[in-house]
Amino acid sequence: MKIALCGYLGSGCTEVAEVLASTFNLEVFNTSRILGSLGDLSSLSRSGEIDMDKIIRDKLMEILKGDNVIIEGRSAFMLLNRKDVIKIFLNAPFESRVKHVAERRGIPIEDARDDVARSDRDRETLVQRLHGKNLLDASNYDLVISTSSKPYSRIAEILVSVIENLLKE
Repeated sequence: MKIALCGYLGSGCTEVAEVLASTFNLEVFNTSRILGSLGDLSSLSRSGEIDMDKIIRDKLMEILKGDNVIIEGRSAFMLLNRKDVIKIFLNAPFESRVKHVAERRGIPIEDARDDVARSDRDRETLVQRLHGKNLLDASNYDLVISTSSKPYSRIAEILVSVIENLLKE
């Protein structure tokens, strides 16, 4: 099983990924974990330039040679063209996401608002640059769900049910 759990910053991808990982015995990867696994980045640079998206994409291709993985957050958007991956998009209203990021990171609301806005632009640009697609186009995903009206644990339960049904097909 391979899952790409895409979402804007603060939509709950990390929390939902943790539940899905424990339910289906999946290993969770995100941009932070991938970058942490690379060690010294100087060996990856060419003429002092580092193409982080290419490095992350290459690492994702290596990870996807195996099974039972969930890629969550920003890196998951790099997998939108993969047919062998269940693609899920989590979304929530901007202010809900700002509040979640502020609480999770222990930072002021204004700082979280700046982080979320910057991340939104980055993810939208990434999807457009890599795939020529609009991040919010529902046809990019097997499932789109709002995380604003239910606890993340309930969202995860819903996704478990949907994924189990997809696997039966």
